[in-house]
Amino acid sequence: MFRKLFIFSLAGFLAATGMSTLSAAEDVAINGAEVVNNNCGRCHNSRSIDEFSLEEWVVIIPHMRERAHLTGAESDAVLGFFQSLQETSIENLSGSEVAARTGEELITRYGCLGCHSFNGEGSSVAPNLDNTISLRSEDFVRRKLLNPKFNNSATPMPRSSINNADIEVLIAYLKNENIR
Repeated sequence: MFRKLFIFSLAGFLAATGMSTLSAAEDVAINGAEVVNNNCGRCHNSRSIDEFSLEEWVVIIPHMRERAHLTGAESDAVLGFFQSLQETSIENLSGSEVAARTGEELITRYGCLGCHSFNGEGSSVAPNLDNTISLRSEDFVRRKLLNPKFNNSATPMPRSSINNADIEVLIAYLKNENIR
């Protein structure tokens, strides 16, 4: 009798502990840019996000989910990342929305911190963006954002549909990185 009671108590404890661990894991936000960086580059060369329409990505991602062994949350994060990039293209914004965009907002929207670190935040997979302008140049950053492969054909950095106005805002933000 005591043995059965012990087993049921242990099973209840494990179930309760497993549920709290699972719910804590679900609370962690998954970064779509980081999932792309850590998974897609293993098999694919860097591609432009707008190479496919959002409707095409909706079909492609479930197939890639299985091949890359992604969780449902990870594939949803990738799709959300692609959607946010396509929705933030200059053609979809009004004049006031374009003017209101900040460097901080653009770094978030384009998912830069999924791979890069900046101002103590983000990932350390790709080069740190602190002091990028002083270490490289504005021209380097412009060229890299427009064509990530210009100086490294094997870079996992994806091409995005970034426009010149956003590039200039990002450069200004990176130049003033130590003035916060």
